[in-house]
Amino acid sequence: MMQTSSSDVATHDFPALRGMQGGRACYTIMCPLRLIPRLFHYDDSGLPPEQRAQRAINLGRIPELTDYLTENHENYILPALTASLDQEAEFTPSGDELVPLVGTLRIPREARLLINDGQHRRAAIERAVTKKRELGHDSIPVLLFIDEGLRRSQQMFADLNRHAIRPNTSLNTLFDKRDAASELARCVMQEVPCFKALTDVEKSSLPLRSRKLFTLSSIKSASWRFLDKRKRDDATADEHVHCIAFWVAASQVMPGWLNAIHDPQLPAQLRQGTIHAHGVFLQALAVCCTPLRHETEQPSIEWYTERLQPLAHVDWCRTNPEWEGRCLRDGRISKSHTSVELLACYLKQRLSIPLTEKQNELEGALTP
Repeated sequence: MMQTSSSDVATHDFPALRGMQGGRACYTIMCPLRLIPRLFHYDDSGLPPEQRAQRAINLGRIPELTDYLTENHENYILPALTASLDQEAEFTPSGDELVPLVGTLRIPREARLLINDGQHRRAAIERAVTKKRELGHDSIPVLLFIDEGLRRSQQMFADLNRHAIRPNTSLNTLFDKRDAASELARCVMQEVPCFKALTDVEKSSLPLRSRKLFTLSSIKSASWRFLDKRKRDDATADEHVHCIAFWVAASQVMPGWLNAIHDPQLPAQLRQGTIHAHGVFLQALAVCCTPLRHETEQPSIEWYTERLQPLAHVDWCRTNPEWEGRCLRDGRISKSHTSVELLACYLKQRLSIPLTEKQNELEGALTP
């Protein structure tokens, strides 16, 4: 961006593309990150909602986005900001085209540029540039509209977020190459035969008649819990080996899992008739078996298979009254945190694994 004066009015000058949306002129510019905090503002979160054109900023989101920028400063991606100008700007075409699209946008320096979409990105950019100054030379696209007042700005916010949909967790896990938990999940899926054949990588909730038995998102969550990891932890090669051996062994003792590879009708039957073909079971099994990792220094499929053998003789049918109140509520699968813990308690007792103090309390409340 160049900062010059247009006639006697001081302006910020940007190379820009001009277009039309909904009968209104709009402009796309590239703005250096170092200038974003200075030029673009967002509504004061102290104002009541009816007087704001944005949601209140969530301070908890900013550190994670800031870390993303600073830790991946050579290959990060930021989507465009959307902002409104509180006064007209001068657009000067660069050529004599019939429909001039390319030119220079001159924004008066006293103009107020209000963020309509991207205030968390703006706040994270401000912090990130402070921590890593070289980021200030990078740029972010900005889509600019002329402000037509609070009513229009509020409508813009609603329209921008009307069709926003978060990426499906399973598909995001498949594509995310930065996240250690996603990397582990992909590795486990490839190395565990029944997971490789029966995992849906695009959905996080399986349709009733799906021929798949697992989702990649449930494998990711369960594997991370088996390793007792936190959100931003990493996983070593040895932990990958442990995890793969554990799930291969589990597939060998769980009735129907391996058979479902060759019977396309079986996955739907297992989900409808049993509790061990659902994500809540994967989570509970992972929680239950975390202590097993410390029972041996040489994990093997054979060792885990022998250790998990008692589970092969459990009645996993939904009709088993033992499940009601644990992972079933009125006959329906419950995915709550309490259901995971209560099912983990049951599995631990089957495998002779001591319960934690909190699990003892939960078990006591269930079976006084």
